[in-house]
Amino acid sequence: MFVLKGTLEVVIGPMYSGKTEELIRRVMRRKIARQNGIIFRVSSDTRNAEELVVSRAGTHLEAKIVSGARDAQMYLDDKLDYVAFDEIQFFESDLVDVVKKFIDAGTDVIVAGLNLDFRSEPFDNVMKIAAMADEIALLKAVCVVCGKDATLTQRLIMKDGEWVPASTKDPIFKVEGSDVKVRYEPRCKDCWKVGE
Repeated sequence: MFVLKGTLEVVIGPMYSGKTEELIRRVMRRKIARQNGIIFRVSSDTRNAEELVVSRAGTHLEAKIVSGARDAQMYLDDKLDYVAFDEIQFFESDLVDVVKKFIDAGTDVIVAGLNLDFRSEPFDNVMKIAAMADEIALLKAVCVVCGKDATLTQRLIMKDGEWVPASTKDPIFKVEGSDVKVRYEPRCKDCWKVGE
């Protein structure tokens, strides 16, 4: 029997652009159509302890928390209509193969995440998945400095009582809320800065 391959929808952009909100909207449309699926969230994203994906606007849906993409593979034989992965930049590179396996099994895949880190460098696994996409939604935020469209994420750190741009030597992942001395803002290309 011939099995149709699934589709891949990719939602990317900077922080505060509504990526999780868009993922939730796309999943809700499928729920209205009575489709069966699962949202996955990686356990290294510690901003929310509950088994939910939560947008900054407050909308939320139930999610399975997995330690990595390989944990999601256990659902390959469940004949799901769709699976969704939120904050894909936090997943390891094996997410690319897992996404391919779901697509080959006939399951539609929806992913959302940052395309660029705070240094304006692309996340490798996100770019590989985007290259396979049937549809890409590149969202923009609003620059908190000038109000123009923001396509970049600014990491700020507290230094000598003042918020300053983070150094390129800082680790790529530093989750907001895990350290009171770090915060993130959406910025346009003109207002985005990198520290020394």
